[in-house]
Amino acid sequence: MICPPKPAGLSRPQRLVTEIIEELAAQQITVELVGPEEEALWNKLVRKFHYLKEHRMVGECLRYVAIKNGRWIALIGWSSAAFHLGPRDDWIGWTAAQRNAGRHLIACNARFALLTPKSQSPNLASHLLSLNLNRLSQDWEDCYGHPLLLVETYVDPQRFEGTCYRAANWVEIGVTKGFGRSRLDFYQLHDKPKAIFLYPLHPKARQILSAPVMPPNWAPYRRQANPRDYPLCRQQTQSLLQALEKLKDPRRHKGWRHRRVASIVAIATAAMIAGNDCLLDIGDFAQSLNQNHLRSLRASRCRKTGKFIAPSESTIRRVLQRLDPAQLDTIVNDWLRSHLKDWHIAALAVDGKCVRTAAKINGQALQLFGALDTQTQLFCCQIPIPAKTNEIPCLKELLKDLDLRGTLVTADALNTQKSTATHLVQEKQADYLLVVKENQPKLFDKLARLARAPEGVFFPSGHHFEPGPRPP
Repeated sequence: MICPPKPAGLSRPQRLVTEIIEELAAQQITVELVGPEEEALWNKLVRKFHYLKEHRMVGECLRYVAIKNGRWIALIGWSSAAFHLGPRDDWIGWTAAQRNAGRHLIACNARFALLTPKSQSPNLASHLLSLNLNRLSQDWEDCYGHPLLLVETYVDPQRFEGTCYRAANWVEIGVTKGFGRSRLDFYQLHDKPKAIFLYPLHPKARQILSAPVMPPNWAPYRRQANPRDYPLCRQQTQSLLQALEKLKDPRRHKGWRHRRVASIVAIATAAMIAGNDCLLDIGDFAQSLNQNHLRSLRASRCRKTGKFIAPSESTIRRVLQRLDPAQLDTIVNDWLRSHLKDWHIAALAVDGKCVRTAAKINGQALQLFGALDTQTQLFCCQIPIPAKTNEIPCLKELLKDLDLRGTLVTADALNTQKSTATHLVQEKQADYLLVVKENQPKLFDKLARLARAPEGVFFPSGHHFEPGPRPP
């Protein structure tokens, strides 16, 4: 009698691996985006299980739920990042303008609550964070039209250790000062500083956020600054007021409502920095300032209400028209340079413009000659062009106080002169990029022949060319 052979069974290690895989498949955990029909239940559970007992989040926000075997086991909520956060801003290394333009590329983990006891599932919290971060940026782009570069969160050290964030490779960068925002532009001290954790969603998140010019693939997501946003911090406002104290008030000492000319000019200066380039916009900017801004700018108080009042457009216009323009330009430019003293000017654009709707007493147009830092978009210097002359002889006067070593200076065809090039290279130790047109035929012809030279060959003298087409 012949018995059929027994089927080969699995060895004990193979059975163990198979059982583990089957168990993991049966207990698979997913993190899903909460839809509108589930939002009410999510809010209710957050109020029940989260220690803050508050489901509302600020700005752009997304709600997630972790599901295991069809059951909700955790709630995760993301909101917009904080407006001002010193340790975070220092870690990134960006300026206030860059923060305003790129803060929306940061999200905050505002809510995280487990619905099951921690002892039942070790490492569950860090695992859920990793699953959520894998899809967060794409979901944010689908909902709000832009991806994310960085996420942040805050941990109360009196309640938690932040172990799950450390296990998920978040970086602790410092603690907050213990203030909480209670209403618009008002922060109240609650004396409960929280630890700050960050996690980059992009390997070069810090470089992209702090770059003066974002990379091409991220530049479309950069937001333009709101011209109504106040652009200066408290220290910058104080230093600006101190610099403007040198101005002499040109008004008569009668019927004053706004007694400090430095305050009026400081408001106009802040409006220009914010991007308002006409008097009507400057007046609207002044009226949009809140009480905290007006207090820091030392605005006058209303005698009846005791509130700070902003100067009107007509008041700002009359004051600016009567001030000495040379003194005002010197003070403002010196103040700007004092804040950029450690900033090397990489590229400087030099050009002259005729001021719109402005004329001298004799009816002639007012022409200004300015030097613009192309990276910061700030004027380093600006002078009026005297009558019966042009930009060419004014270039040395314009650049005399600027350190241009290693700087690329660009100018239009009017400044394409030997004297200009000699002054930039020999005296200022700068490079230049000048435009050449056909009204300088000899120079234009030399440059045209250089364009036909063999690749990698440059003949400054122009005597080594032979007639004929450019060689292949």
